[in-house]
Formats: sequence, structure tokens, C-alpha cells
Amino acid sequence: MHQQVALIGSSVDGGNVTTWDVSTGTLLATYKTNVSPRNGFCRMGRDYLIGSQLGKGSLHFWSWHKASTGTCHLLHPDHVLQRAFTVEPMQAIAATADGMYVAGGGASGTIYIWATGSGQLLRSWPAHYKAVTTLVFTQHSGGLLLSGGEDTVVSTWLLMDVLDASLSQQAMQQQPPTPLYSWSEHTLPVTSIHVGAGQANAIAITASLDRSCKIWSLAQGILLRSLTFPASIHSIRTDPGDHALYAGAGDGRIFETSLVGEVTGGEGTGERAEAGYYTMEGNTTAVTCLATTIDANQLVSGCEDGTVTVWDMRTRQPIRTLQKAGKGPVTAVLVMDRPAFLAAGQGGRGDKPNSSAHNSSKKGPQRPQPLAPFSKYYGAAGGVKPWEGVPVVIDGSTPYRGIVSTSGMAAMMSSSQQDKDSPSALDMSANGSKEPVGLQAENKKLRKQLQQAQHA
Repeated sequence: MHQQVALIGSSVDGGNVTTWDVSTGTLLATYKTNVSPRNGFCRMGRDYLIGSQLGKGSLHFWSWHKASTGTCHLLHPDHVLQRAFTVEPMQAIAATADGMYVAGGGASGTIYIWATGSGQLLRSWPAHYKAVTTLVFTQHSGGLLLSGGEDTVVSTWLLMDVLDASLSQQAMQQQPPTPLYSWSEHTLPVTSIHVGAGQANAIAITASLDRSCKIWSLAQGILLRSLTFPASIHSIRTDPGDHALYAGAGDGRIFETSLVGEVTGGEGTGERAEAGYYTMEGNTTAVTCLATTIDANQLVSGCEDGTVTVWDMRTRQPIRTLQKAGKGPVTAVLVMDRPAFLAAGQGGRGDKPNSSAHNSSKKGPQRPQPLAPFSKYYGAAGGVKPWEGVPVVIDGSTPYRGIVSTSGMAAMMSSSQQDKDSPSALDMSANGSKEPVGLQAENKKLRKQLQQAQHA
């Protein structure tokens, strides 16, 4: 059985990120100096955590283990590994599953995208009329970025269009990308977005202060279902199989509703026939974040009063409360298998880890994921020289297709530049101008696949 851990972030000055054993409630580790807003903390690939700092134009990075970068040598794994400064405070943060790209949403409504391997700010554009409140990449592929804002709009961005290498730097700055979909069915600010499994056939669920959750088809871009609850919704999550939706409300209740049929069993309150949901009660303040264990047995909720509760998903009853999970409002809850190089025992209580695991945590991986200092402005070189390219770790542990997926975008941008300089890859127009066609063909092929999925 895999040991699963919960990472808890808070938004109080002097706050930390704490790591807990979900099964026992034991504090395992503490990562210092974090004041992240809601939706402003996430895992970044295999080796790192990233959190935007509330009211400050900075990003903090932590590592599971002792590590070093070109400009920073980490003495203690619980300290901040690296800091990056941004042009405005980031209200929301998201990273692709492979950790290659990080997206940030600002109070101005602008979205920023960085490449973690080079640290370059690849693009920024005005995506919303008001502050960006939540960002999420699609699982596994990361080919789509979904954003929600205080302007009540949810937009879906095709990453291939956002990072189109055929565009000049001037075009990148002056021509904002067009969203693949733009949904404006909510009437109050969007608070949370969740994307299910299934890649191109996945569903996206959006939540809002208007007391509703809306379920969308990513393949067709249409509204599949709208759910209404008796309180404003602050956070949402589905079980790993997308069978049930859990919605955290502003009054402390958690509503469970089925996505595939009737909900059976359990002892939660509420009449399923009339209300269309079950209610999990016990919290007294707004539920700000939710996460489920990988085995779909437990639900973890975080609240504004700093408490974190573990629920049994079958009986809908609380089974454990982490009283000291946060000093202030809980703004992030992440549940995952225990990382191999988690520095066990730092700041924690309970049994000491065995010596072999502890030594492994100190040593860390032989080839940590590349992480360069993030550039603040578009066009800056970042932490990697232009001729060095984007570093990619190939340690033999990832299948061939996984390696292609990890470095695919960087490789495409590199090959596009080579095609641009190659006479065989230039198309002569009527007026004698030359334009690169390699990337255009790839975009055309991708759009055709999306159209086929929509008509399927």
C-alpha cells in the first residue's frame, strides 16, 4: 500500500507548508516561508513545489530534498530553494504535470507562462477583464490551460497557439491569443476549476460564488450539466474516477452529488431525492480547498479557520482532524503518494524514519529536474544562455513517449526555428515573401483532430 501525504498551505504571515501522513495524522515535514493565496500553490513536476506569495510580486520554490541551482545552494530542504520576482502579485499558479511550464494569473487579468528549464517568460497576455482567480492545466498532456476570473468568465487556451513559435516577439506582445473556448454562464466570480481524467474527452467543472457548478465537455466546448447548491461554492474536486463531485461551500458544508447515477450508502445528511446531493457537515467556516486520496477512500478538506479534516468517502463522516495544519486560513491541500526523497522527520513528530530512508532523503535524486531562475520580463534571457537550449533530464526511468511528451514543446520550438532558416521549409507567396510552414502544418493537424473529436 502506498503511503499518501497531504501538503497544507496557508495565507498567514509567517506561515509554512506542512506535510502530513493522511493515514495516521502524523506531521512529517515543514517547508518554511509561505503565504500563498487560494489557488496559488501547486506541485511542479517530480522534484519541486511552487507558491505565489500573497500581496507580493514573488514566487517561492521548495525541493523535497537538499539541492542546488546555479545561483542557490540549499542547506536545509525545508527552506526556500529559489525565489522569483514578477511584475505583479500572482493570484493563481498552475504547472503542467511534467513541470515543464508554469502559468501565473495576476490581479490585472494577465496570464504569464514560463519555461522552467530556461526560466524564460515565454508569453503574457490580457486574458480577463478582472483578476485571474484560478488556473489549471489538463492532466497528463497539459495541452490546454483553463482560466477563471472575477469577471465570471472561464476561458480555455490551446498551449500550441499560446506558444506559437512562428510568431515574432512583437506579435507575441501585440496580438493576444484567441481562446479555444470562452464560457460566460456564471454570474459571479469563478472560484475553482477542476479537470477530470480522459485528456481530449475529459470534462471540466467550474465553480462560482453564484452557488452553481457547471460541467463542460472539453472536446466539444459545450455545457453538459448545471448544478445549483444552497450556498456559494469555494472549491471543487471529483473522485479519481470522476464518479462523484464534491463541492466545498461558504458555510462549511461539503455537497456530494453523483456524476453517473444515484449515490448510495453512507450516513450523510440531506435527502437525495429532493435535494440532488448529500451533505457532509462538521466544518464551521468556508471550505477553501479539497483533495481526494488516490484510492478514493478519503477526502481532505481545508477551511478558513485553519483546520484540515479527513473524511471517509463511503460513510461521509469525519475520521480525523489535523488541528495544527495551518496558523491561518488554509489555501491549498495537495494529496499524493509520498515522494521518494521527502526529507522525513524535519519539524515533525512521531516515529523517526529508518536510516536508509533518511539517508536517501538527504541525498536526493542524482539528476534533479532542471529549474532555472525565472525572468521577470518578456524577452529576458532567464537563467540559461540562448545557445545552451533547454536542459532535459533523460535518466532511463521514463518511457520513450514520456520523454517526447516532456520536451515536445521545446523541441517543436527549436525545430520551427531551424525550419525557418531552411530554404526547403519556406513557402513562396505571390509577392515573393517567405513564411515558415512547418508549425502551421502541425497546428492545422491538431485543429483537425479537435474537430474530429467534436463531431465524434
